Amino acid sequence: MKTSVEMLENTDLYQFTDEGNSCQILDPATPRHWYNYLWNEDRYCAQISQTGHGRSYFLSEKADMCMINQNDARYIYLRDDESGSCWNIGKGPLNAEVENYSCTHNISYSEIRSEKDGIEGSWRIFVPQKGLYEMWTVTLCNKGEQERNLSMFSAVSFSLEGFSYPRYYEMYRCMNTGFQSELNGIYCDSAHPFAPHEYYHGFLASTEPVYAYDGDLTKFCGSLSTLTMPDASACALFQRPDVVVQGRDCTNSEAALFILGGVLQHKIQLQPGEKKEIHVLFGISQSCEKAIEVVEQYGSNPEKVQQEFEKAAAYNYEKSSSLSIKTPDEKINHIMNNWVKKQADFCIVGKKGVRDNLQIAVGLLNYRQEKAEEEIIECLRHQFRDGHAVLTWYPYDDTRYSDQPFWIIWAVCELIKETGNLALLEKKTAWQDGGEATVLEHVKAAVDRLIADKGENGLVKIFFADWNDALNVTDDEEAESVMLSHQFCLALRELKNLMEYAGDHTYAQFLEEEYKKMKCSINQAAWNGNWYARALSRKGDIGTKDSKGSKIYLNAQTWAVLADVADDEKLPELLRSVDEMERDFGFPLNDPPYQIYDAHVGRMSGMLPGLFENGGVYCHATGFKILMDCKVGRASKALQTLKKIMPDSEKNPSSRSGAEPYVFTNCYSTHPGYYGKSYQSWTTGTSVWCLMGIYEGIMGVKRDYEGLKIVPCFPAEWENAEMTRHFRGADYHIVIQNPQHVENGKGSLFVDGKPCLESVLPDFRDGKMHEVEVKISQQ
Repeated sequence: MKTSVEMLENTDLYQFTDEGNSCQILDPATPRHWYNYLWNEDRYCAQISQTGHGRSYFLSEKADMCMINQNDARYIYLRDDESGSCWNIGKGPLNAEVENYSCTHNISYSEIRSEKDGIEGSWRIFVPQKGLYEMWTVTLCNKGEQERNLSMFSAVSFSLEGFSYPRYYEMYRCMNTGFQSELNGIYCDSAHPFAPHEYYHGFLASTEPVYAYDGDLTKFCGSLSTLTMPDASACALFQRPDVVVQGRDCTNSEAALFILGGVLQHKIQLQPGEKKEIHVLFGISQSCEKAIEVVEQYGSNPEKVQQEFEKAAAYNYEKSSSLSIKTPDEKINHIMNNWVKKQADFCIVGKKGVRDNLQIAVGLLNYRQEKAEEEIIECLRHQFRDGHAVLTWYPYDDTRYSDQPFWIIWAVCELIKETGNLALLEKKTAWQDGGEATVLEHVKAAVDRLIADKGENGLVKIFFADWNDALNVTDDEEAESVMLSHQFCLALRELKNLMEYAGDHTYAQFLEEEYKKMKCSINQAAWNGNWYARALSRKGDIGTKDSKGSKIYLNAQTWAVLADVADDEKLPELLRSVDEMERDFGFPLNDPPYQIYDAHVGRMSGMLPGLFENGGVYCHATGFKILMDCKVGRASKALQTLKKIMPDSEKNPSSRSGAEPYVFTNCYSTHPGYYGKSYQSWTTGTSVWCLMGIYEGIMGVKRDYEGLKIVPCFPAEWENAEMTRHFRGADYHIVIQNPQHVENGKGSLFVDGKPCLESVLPDFRDGKMHEVEVKISQQ
């Protein structure tokens, strides 16, 4: 882990430090909450905002959730017991002014710092590599010349919700809080009869003596509120808790049923120049006894906190260290080295859907191969024997989306390319509806499903929706998806190559014939003169010059190129049409937006024009466009497109978009009332498609059955760039030189100083680092 601080970028709101691995927020009044997510492989996760609040939760192996705290309540309050002055280190929720504020969101932790009336405070939060809890370290230092007597209040709420149960079995009916002296903290017990696992018990404990506590948040926060619970109890309002602001001490309350939480009060005396450190643990446990065991290991060995911190930090860096990049663009380096990989990792924790997780897993193949393989196999378990699959398994949703089989075929092909292990095709994997089959049988079932789902034009039916959840042609059961049909073409070609590699030439020939038929059907039925339609229907085609409302859809064009459906005659027109869709901060999903609701199109047309799928700049889809540009050799356009949708872009800074400047977001609005703003960051497939866009597209380092292939689509504005990549038991340091600033030039390849006539590197598998040099020249 880097310890020196190097200032690399600076704005009024933030700066990247620690070689881009940290983002230091300089003002707590960000446009919206800027979060960091911290988690471990045990699936405990803590969401941390720039003020410290946020939700903490646990997902079991079966994706049963336990949301630990209610309303994201996680706070530290400080009070001078002599003057009565009170504040938060992160300013909120009291909103008392502080000085020298900063919040450092790091790959492995978050730390908030500030000063108030001569007291310097810091609050660091991290999640240990193992365990179902988070560690807080609060450090206070008296910078003045007088003795100071302080109270510190650690406060959380308890929810323990997140699973389905029969009516009238609400979790709050089964909960109570109490202070346990051996725990040195508040334990929230639950006796819910339908809890899907045994971890629905929360705790907040400290390694230092507790002066007083509250398990009833009404006693701590006060009972006056306009918000109430079902029994008319006032909800806890953490903005002005009575105990803190009125100079009182916690009441040693316990509670059952409503307004349950944990508040621990510490009395702290600080001499001039003295510094003290208090450690707090917040999490869940199987029982109070197990929680006590967790706390005792730190209370008896205070140094263990720092040991666990360093261990977690090392793990979080090392798990993605095999993939790195260095380009002339420092911002790309900051985002693409660790933040985008962390974001992709988090999507696996935060999403449980076949389509979503397969896309994320293919991105993970670039740097976490074992985790990616595990995730792909997990997704296959949620495929039905007839070839289709659930949309999500948490929460469970088996609505008939048409595109799940495509992602299964594509992801398995990419997995075999990465590993070179054909034996994986014979691995037995369960079906969602019982029984098991080999991975190859799962893939063939997906192929059969898409073939069986062809409509009257020979394209694949859309059913409720394809990739675009909001395009719902529910008034025509025979409507066909052009985007999915393009994708099926790509899947057929990819699987054909895999079958030839595996020696099954008969099935490979069958796939080639299906590809030709599908490609022909698309070009006959869906080409609109300048672009491809998005969907075909007896009740009116969608995404054509003659369509009502929106005329062109981005995805129907990008996937036509990625799947080699568009021929040499159509390609220039298609690219011109795509280029005309460009906006200041990316490419809209469809253009123009629908102005009024159209039942034939469904949900997307019911949104305001320019929001989300209705003409918003959908960054995930723009990620497809980056790889399309690379496919046709438009290197500079690929780079420009990437930079448009990167966080805090030149024409859409985070101060307007609201999005965190270190992770990708799902979309930007083009609606005048919400112009440029984003909705959701972190859990978006934008992350992996942009990761693939830079590493596999622009840098051109791609997995293939025979080995690692190097085919850059290098922009003229870059003179050089380099990256590292682990592949099949060997490491490669790849340096691309472009001294003449050639656009998408031809690369001459050298491996360990020797010319390599092929674009595929030798498959060394020797555990060593190999030097690869690519010299670009005019084609």
